[in-house]
Amino acid sequence: MNPGVLDALRNEGLLTERQHSLLTGIYSQKLFSLYYELRTMLYLGVLLFTTGVGILVYLNIETIGHQVIILALMVLTGLCFWYVARRRAPYSNGQVQSPGVLFDYILLLGCLLFTTVVGYLQFQYGLFGEHWEFGALLPAVACLASSYLFDHRGVLSIGITGIGSWLGLTVTPLGLLESGQFHEGSLIETGLFFGLGLVAVALLLDRRGVKKHFTFTYLSFGANIFFIACLYGLFLTHGDAGYLLATIAGVVGGILYARREQSFFFLLISSVFGYIGVTYMLGQFIEDPLVWMLYFLVSCGGVIYFLFHYKRFLSR
Repeated sequence: MNPGVLDALRNEGLLTERQHSLLTGIYSQKLFSLYYELRTMLYLGVLLFTTGVGILVYLNIETIGHQVIILALMVLTGLCFWYVARRRAPYSNGQVQSPGVLFDYILLLGCLLFTTVVGYLQFQYGLFGEHWEFGALLPAVACLASSYLFDHRGVLSIGITGIGSWLGLTVTPLGLLESGQFHEGSLIETGLFFGLGLVAVALLLDRRGVKKHFTFTYLSFGANIFFIACLYGLFLTHGDAGYLLATIAGVVGGILYARREQSFFFLLISSVFGYIGVTYMLGQFIEDPLVWMLYFLVSCGGVIYFLFHYKRFLSR
Protein backbone atom coordinates (compact mmCIF):
# COMPACT_ATOMS: atom_id res chain seq x y z
CA MET A 1 0.00 0.00 0.00
CA ASN A 2 1.19 3.50 -0.85
CA PRO A 3 2.16 5.46 2.30
CA GLY A 4 0.27 8.42 0.86
CA VAL A 5 -2.99 6.47 1.19
CA LEU A 6 -2.36 5.99 4.91
CA ASP A 7 -1.57 9.69 5.28
CA ALA A 8 -4.80 10.59 3.52
CA LEU A 9 -6.83 8.27 5.75
CA ARG A 10 -5.22 9.82 8.82
CA ASN A 11 -5.89 13.35 7.60
CA GLU A 12 -9.54 12.46 7.04
CA GLY A 13 -9.84 11.17 10.58
CA LEU A 14 -10.36 7.53 9.56
CA LEU A 15 -7.12 6.43 11.22
CA THR A 16 -5.72 7.45 14.58
CA GLU A 17 -2.05 8.33 15.00
CA ARG A 18 -1.38 4.98 16.64
CA GLN A 19 -3.11 3.04 13.85
CA HIS A 20 -1.27 5.11 11.25
CA SER A 21 2.16 4.42 12.78
CA LEU A 22 1.37 0.72 13.20
CA LEU A 23 0.20 0.26 9.60
CA THR A 24 3.11 2.32 8.29
CA GLY A 25 5.52 0.03 10.09
CA ILE A 26 3.80 -3.08 8.72
CA TYR A 27 3.71 -1.94 5.08
CA SER A 28 7.28 -0.65 5.20
CA GLN A 29 8.35 -4.13 6.47
CA LYS A 30 10.11 -2.80 9.56
CA LEU A 31 11.20 -5.16 12.31
CA PHE A 32 8.34 -6.17 14.61
CA SER A 33 8.90 -6.74 18.32
CA LEU A 34 7.99 -10.18 19.67
CA TYR A 35 8.94 -9.25 23.22
CA TYR A 36 5.58 -9.88 24.86
CA GLU A 37 4.83 -12.96 22.76
CA LEU A 38 8.15 -14.55 23.75
CA ARG A 39 7.64 -13.69 27.43
CA THR A 40 4.19 -15.27 27.32
CA MET A 41 5.63 -18.43 25.76
CA LEU A 42 8.34 -18.60 28.41
CA TYR A 43 5.81 -18.22 31.24
CA LEU A 44 3.62 -20.91 29.68
CA GLY A 45 6.69 -23.11 29.34
CA VAL A 46 7.47 -22.78 33.06
CA LEU A 47 3.86 -23.50 34.04
CA LEU A 48 3.61 -26.49 31.69
CA PHE A 49 6.92 -27.86 32.95
CA THR A 50 5.92 -27.67 36.61
CA THR A 51 2.51 -29.14 35.78
CA GLY A 52 4.22 -31.96 33.92
CA VAL A 53 6.46 -32.62 36.92
CA GLY A 54 3.40 -32.94 39.14
CA ILE A 55 1.68 -35.32 36.73
CA LEU A 56 4.86 -37.39 36.37
CA VAL A 57 5.15 -37.72 40.14
CA TYR A 58 1.48 -38.69 40.47
CA LEU A 59 1.54 -41.34 37.73
CA ASN A 60 4.90 -42.93 38.58
CA ILE A 61 5.09 -42.59 42.34
CA GLU A 62 5.11 -46.35 42.95
CA THR A 63 7.55 -47.08 40.11
CA ILE A 64 10.21 -44.42 40.64
CA GLY A 65 10.11 -44.17 44.42
CA HIS A 66 9.71 -41.25 46.78
CA GLN A 67 13.39 -40.75 47.51
CA VAL A 68 14.38 -40.56 43.85
CA ILE A 69 11.63 -38.08 43.01
CA ILE A 70 12.39 -35.84 45.98
CA LEU A 71 16.13 -35.93 45.27
CA ALA A 72 15.57 -35.02 41.61
CA LEU A 73 13.26 -32.13 42.51
CA MET A 74 15.66 -30.84 45.15
CA VAL A 75 18.60 -30.95 42.73
CA LEU A 76 16.62 -29.13 40.06
CA THR A 77 15.44 -26.53 42.59
CA GLY A 78 18.99 -26.04 43.82
CA LEU A 79 20.27 -25.55 40.27
CA CYS A 80 17.63 -22.88 39.63
CA PHE A 81 18.54 -20.90 42.75
CA TRP A 82 22.27 -21.40 42.11
CA TYR A 83 21.87 -19.89 38.64
CA VAL A 84 19.90 -16.83 39.77
CA ALA A 85 22.19 -16.28 42.78
CA ARG A 86 25.19 -16.12 40.45
CA ARG A 87 23.53 -13.81 37.94
CA ARG A 88 21.64 -11.45 40.23
CA ALA A 89 22.46 -7.77 40.48
CA PRO A 90 23.14 -6.16 43.88
CA TYR A 91 20.04 -5.39 45.93
CA SER A 92 18.48 -1.95 45.59
CA ASN A 93 15.32 -0.37 46.98
CA GLY A 94 14.58 0.78 43.44
CA GLN A 95 13.78 -1.39 40.45
CA VAL A 96 16.67 -3.63 39.39
CA GLN A 97 17.12 -4.49 35.75
CA SER A 98 16.95 -8.22 35.02
CA PRO A 99 20.44 -9.52 34.15
CA GLY A 100 19.23 -11.82 31.39
CA VAL A 101 16.30 -13.12 29.37
CA LEU A 102 16.04 -16.44 31.23
CA PHE A 103 16.73 -15.07 34.70
CA ASP A 104 13.11 -14.28 35.65
CA TYR A 105 11.79 -17.58 34.36
CA ILE A 106 14.41 -19.73 36.05
CA LEU A 107 13.67 -17.94 39.33
CA LEU A 108 9.95 -18.54 38.85
CA LEU A 109 10.64 -22.21 38.08
CA GLY A 110 12.82 -22.57 41.17
CA CYS A 111 10.15 -21.08 43.46
CA LEU A 112 7.41 -23.30 42.03
CA LEU A 113 9.62 -26.39 42.38
CA PHE A 114 10.50 -25.42 45.95
CA THR A 115 6.79 -25.20 46.75
CA THR A 116 6.32 -28.66 45.23
CA VAL A 117 9.20 -30.12 47.26
CA VAL A 118 7.93 -28.73 50.57
CA GLY A 119 4.39 -29.93 49.89
CA TYR A 120 5.69 -33.36 48.90
CA LEU A 121 7.81 -33.69 52.04
CA GLN A 122 4.91 -32.66 54.27
CA PHE A 123 2.43 -34.99 52.56
CA GLN A 124 4.68 -38.02 52.39
CA TYR A 125 6.92 -37.68 55.45
CA GLY A 126 5.12 -35.20 57.72
CA LEU A 127 7.93 -32.65 57.61
CA PHE A 128 6.15 -30.30 60.04
CA GLY A 129 4.30 -32.96 62.01
CA GLU A 130 0.84 -31.86 63.06
CA HIS A 131 1.55 -28.24 62.09
CA TRP A 132 0.93 -28.98 58.43
CA GLU A 133 -0.15 -25.39 57.72
CA PHE A 134 3.55 -24.47 57.78
CA GLY A 135 3.78 -26.36 54.50
CA ALA A 136 2.09 -23.31 52.97
CA LEU A 137 3.88 -20.70 55.10
CA LEU A 138 7.48 -21.75 54.37
CA PRO A 139 7.22 -21.52 50.54
CA ALA A 140 5.30 -18.24 50.89
CA VAL A 141 8.06 -16.69 53.02
CA ALA A 142 10.71 -18.03 50.65
CA CYS A 143 8.90 -16.52 47.66
CA LEU A 144 8.48 -13.14 49.40
CA ALA A 145 12.18 -13.07 50.28
CA SER A 146 13.15 -14.09 46.75
CA SER A 147 10.91 -11.44 45.21
CA TYR A 148 12.82 -8.69 47.04
CA LEU A 149 16.24 -10.28 46.70
CA PHE A 150 15.89 -10.89 42.95
CA ASP A 151 13.28 -8.17 42.18
CA HIS A 152 10.49 -10.30 40.69
CA ARG A 153 6.83 -9.27 40.85
CA GLY A 154 5.57 -12.69 39.72
CA VAL A 155 7.26 -14.40 42.65
CA LEU A 156 5.86 -11.68 44.93
CA SER A 157 2.36 -12.63 43.76
CA ILE A 158 3.06 -16.28 44.60
CA GLY A 159 4.27 -15.27 48.06
CA ILE A 160 1.18 -13.15 48.78
CA THR A 161 -1.06 -15.98 47.59
CA GLY A 162 0.82 -18.39 49.84
CA ILE A 163 0.38 -16.14 52.89
CA GLY A 164 -3.35 -15.96 52.15
CA SER A 165 -3.51 -19.76 51.90
CA TRP A 166 -1.65 -20.13 55.18
CA LEU A 167 -4.07 -17.76 56.93
CA GLY A 168 -7.03 -19.73 55.57
CA LEU A 169 -5.49 -23.03 56.66
CA THR A 170 -4.80 -21.58 60.11
CA VAL A 171 -8.26 -20.12 60.72
CA THR A 172 -10.58 -22.71 59.22
CA PRO A 173 -9.27 -25.96 60.80
CA LEU A 174 -8.91 -24.15 64.13
CA GLY A 175 -12.60 -23.26 64.09
CA LEU A 176 -13.51 -26.82 63.18
CA LEU A 177 -11.48 -28.22 66.06
CA GLU A 178 -12.81 -25.75 68.63
CA SER A 179 -16.51 -25.84 67.79
CA GLY A 180 -16.95 -28.82 65.50
CA GLN A 181 -18.39 -26.62 62.74
CA PHE A 182 -17.15 -24.26 60.08
CA HIS A 183 -17.36 -20.55 61.00
CA GLU A 184 -17.51 -18.47 57.86
CA GLY A 185 -17.37 -15.28 59.93
CA SER A 186 -13.81 -15.96 61.07
CA LEU A 187 -12.68 -16.48 57.49
CA ILE A 188 -14.36 -13.22 56.43
CA GLU A 189 -12.64 -11.30 59.22
CA THR A 190 -9.32 -12.86 58.21
CA GLY A 191 -9.89 -11.69 54.63
CA LEU A 192 -10.73 -8.17 55.79
CA PHE A 193 -7.63 -7.82 57.96
CA PHE A 194 -5.40 -9.51 55.39
CA GLY A 195 -6.61 -7.17 52.65
CA LEU A 196 -6.16 -4.10 54.86
CA GLY A 197 -2.73 -5.39 55.89
CA LEU A 198 -1.60 -5.67 52.29
CA VAL A 199 -2.85 -2.15 51.56
CA ALA A 200 -1.05 -0.79 54.64
CA VAL A 201 2.20 -2.56 53.71
CA ALA A 202 1.96 -1.24 50.14
CA LEU A 203 1.42 2.38 51.19
CA LEU A 204 4.10 2.23 53.90
CA LEU A 205 6.78 0.75 51.62
CA ASP A 206 5.80 3.12 48.82
CA ARG A 207 6.21 6.13 51.11
CA ARG A 208 9.60 4.85 52.26
CA GLY A 209 10.69 4.26 48.66
CA VAL A 210 11.18 0.50 49.05
CA LYS A 211 10.43 -1.30 45.77
CA LYS A 212 7.79 1.21 44.70
CA HIS A 213 7.08 -0.88 41.59
CA PHE A 214 5.70 -3.59 43.94
CA THR A 215 3.01 -1.21 45.22
CA PHE A 216 0.49 -2.07 42.50
CA THR A 217 0.81 -5.81 43.18
CA TYR A 218 0.21 -5.36 46.92
CA LEU A 219 -2.69 -2.96 46.39
CA SER A 220 -4.42 -5.05 43.71
CA PHE A 221 -4.33 -8.15 45.92
CA GLY A 222 -5.30 -6.21 49.04
CA ALA A 223 -8.17 -4.28 47.45
CA ASN A 224 -9.70 -7.34 45.79
CA ILE A 225 -9.42 -9.49 48.93
CA PHE A 226 -10.89 -6.71 51.08
CA PHE A 227 -13.83 -6.06 48.75
CA ILE A 228 -14.60 -9.77 48.30
CA ALA A 229 -14.59 -10.27 52.08
CA CYS A 230 -16.85 -7.22 52.54
CA LEU A 231 -19.38 -8.41 49.97
CA TYR A 232 -19.31 -11.98 51.25
CA GLY A 233 -19.99 -10.70 54.76
CA LEU A 234 -22.74 -8.46 53.40
CA PHE A 235 -24.41 -11.41 51.65
CA LEU A 236 -23.96 -13.77 54.60
CA THR A 237 -25.48 -11.36 57.13
CA HIS A 238 -28.14 -10.00 54.75
CA GLY A 239 -26.91 -6.42 54.91
CA ASP A 240 -25.05 -6.03 58.21
CA ALA A 241 -24.25 -2.34 58.83
CA GLY A 242 -20.62 -3.05 59.68
CA TYR A 243 -19.88 -4.76 56.38
CA LEU A 244 -21.84 -2.07 54.54
CA LEU A 245 -19.77 0.70 56.12
CA ALA A 246 -16.57 -1.22 55.37
CA THR A 247 -17.60 -1.54 51.73
CA ILE A 248 -18.41 2.16 51.48
CA ALA A 249 -15.10 3.09 53.11
CA GLY A 250 -13.23 0.84 50.70
CA VAL A 251 -15.00 2.32 47.67
CA VAL A 252 -14.30 5.89 48.79
CA GLY A 253 -10.67 5.08 49.55
CA GLY A 254 -10.22 3.28 46.22
CA ILE A 255 -11.69 6.18 44.23
CA LEU A 256 -9.56 8.77 46.06
CA TYR A 257 -6.43 6.70 45.43
CA ALA A 258 -7.40 6.22 41.77
CA ARG A 259 -7.76 9.98 41.30
CA ARG A 260 -4.48 10.68 43.04
CA GLU A 261 -2.55 8.13 40.99
CA GLN A 262 -4.61 8.50 37.79
CA SER A 263 -5.33 4.75 37.94
CA PHE A 264 -8.20 3.37 35.87
CA PHE A 265 -7.78 -0.08 37.45
CA PHE A 266 -8.56 1.03 41.02
CA LEU A 267 -11.33 3.30 39.82
CA LEU A 268 -12.85 0.34 37.98
CA ILE A 269 -12.71 -2.22 40.81
CA SER A 270 -13.99 0.32 43.35
CA SER A 271 -16.91 1.15 41.09
CA VAL A 272 -17.71 -2.49 40.29
CA PHE A 273 -17.64 -3.70 43.90
CA GLY A 274 -19.53 -0.61 45.02
CA TYR A 275 -22.19 -1.24 42.36
CA ILE A 276 -22.58 -4.84 43.50
CA GLY A 277 -22.97 -3.74 47.12
CA VAL A 278 -25.52 -1.03 46.27
CA THR A 279 -27.53 -3.43 44.10
CA TYR A 280 -27.62 -6.04 46.85
CA MET A 281 -28.74 -3.52 49.47
CA LEU A 282 -31.48 -2.23 47.19
CA GLY A 283 -32.60 -5.83 46.78
CA GLN A 284 -33.38 -5.95 50.48
CA PHE A 285 -36.03 -3.24 50.09
CA ILE A 286 -37.22 -3.22 46.46
CA GLU A 287 -39.43 -5.97 45.07
CA ASP A 288 -41.24 -4.18 42.23
CA PRO A 289 -39.99 -5.58 38.85
CA LEU A 290 -40.70 -2.25 37.15
CA VAL A 291 -38.44 -0.40 39.57
CA TRP A 292 -35.72 -2.99 39.01
CA MET A 293 -35.99 -2.65 35.24
CA LEU A 294 -35.70 1.13 35.55
CA TYR A 295 -32.74 0.75 37.92
CA PHE A 296 -30.82 -1.52 35.56
CA LEU A 297 -31.52 0.72 32.58
CA VAL A 298 -30.27 3.80 34.43
CA SER A 299 -27.28 2.02 35.96
CA CYS A 300 -26.22 0.46 32.65
CA GLY A 301 -26.41 3.89 31.07
CA GLY A 302 -24.26 5.22 33.90
CA VAL A 303 -21.68 2.47 33.33
CA ILE A 304 -21.47 3.29 29.61
CA TYR A 305 -21.10 7.00 30.39
CA PHE A 306 -18.40 6.17 32.94
CA LEU A 307 -16.39 4.09 30.47
CA PHE A 308 -16.44 6.91 27.92
CA HIS A 309 -15.63 9.73 30.36
CA TYR A 310 -13.45 8.15 33.07
CA LYS A 311 -10.40 10.20 32.01
CA ARG A 312 -12.34 13.39 32.66
CA PHE A 313 -13.22 12.12 36.14
CA LEU A 314 -9.62 11.19 36.95
CA SER A 315 -8.25 14.50 35.72
CA ARG A 316 -10.49 16.61 37.98
